[in-house]
Amino acid sequence: MNLRGLSALLAGIVLFSTIEVASKMMQIGGGIAGHYPFWLAALRFIITGLVLFFPAALQLRGKAFSRRDAAVLAGLGLLGVTLMSSLYHLSITFLPANVAALVFSCNPVFVVLFAPLALPEKITMRKLGAIALCLTGILVLARDRAAGVSPAGLFLMLAAIIIFALYTVLFKKMTPRYGALPITAFAGLVGGLCILPLALGVEGFPLATYGATDWLGIAYLALIGTALGYFLFIYGISHVEAGMGSMVFFLKPFLAALFAWVVLSEALTVPMLIGGAFILGGMAVALVRFSR
Repeated sequence: MNLRGLSALLAGIVLFSTIEVASKMMQIGGGIAGHYPFWLAALRFIITGLVLFFPAALQLRGKAFSRRDAAVLAGLGLLGVTLMSSLYHLSITFLPANVAALVFSCNPVFVVLFAPLALPEKITMRKLGAIALCLTGILVLARDRAAGVSPAGLFLMLAAIIIFALYTVLFKKMTPRYGALPITAFAGLVGGLCILPLALGVEGFPLATYGATDWLGIAYLALIGTALGYFLFIYGISHVEAGMGSMVFFLKPFLAALFAWVVLSEALTVPMLIGGAFILGGMAVALVRFSR
């Protein structure tokens, strides 16, 4: 076992598990940036793209890069960053951080919907059952009014993970040609820039009113939670077995719930536990390889 790769993978998952909590903290804490989710998404990925651009350019050095390649990566950015992250950050304004993290953890399960479009994989009854379990869990969460769970927020998050699932499949297909780091950097930068017109049109220009707390939160999301998180995750996933890479996704909802409890005092309700059990069951069915 590659301990360095496993350590990097686990560190990346830990950082990913803080994103919902940090985003929620920016909404209910001392700052105001969390009340402008489109600006938050734009700044997060623009900064991430700029930070990762130099190492990504080094990785691409010497490779032919055509206009078609640029168009393909820009299209990925529009899908996986512009659309997905806008819906994702908007949904967090309607949901507790632990619920947002739990629902977003369904992403690997929904990847099976689009895998046959680009990868040599088939949709099986087991995978369909996994999707049904996750959807059941989300429906259970939608009935939890006591914890401030908004059906609108769940719908936005569900749309975000379905879009991200399609992005993940296309990402996997294009990784052998471009590399994971260049795709992440270029898609993040282009996708983030494309959110700016939406942010300006819907939310105006609030940046002049941001204080130190807001900019520190944005810096954490972009530099630590996203740029460093992606770098560690990409490094780790390329140095461990595929099965181990899938299994670490189970840690995210647990870690996010722990961070939400410690930082935001978010308690787990009975519907959250039941819904979470269905979602984790769906992840287990989809990701765990059962021996015959």
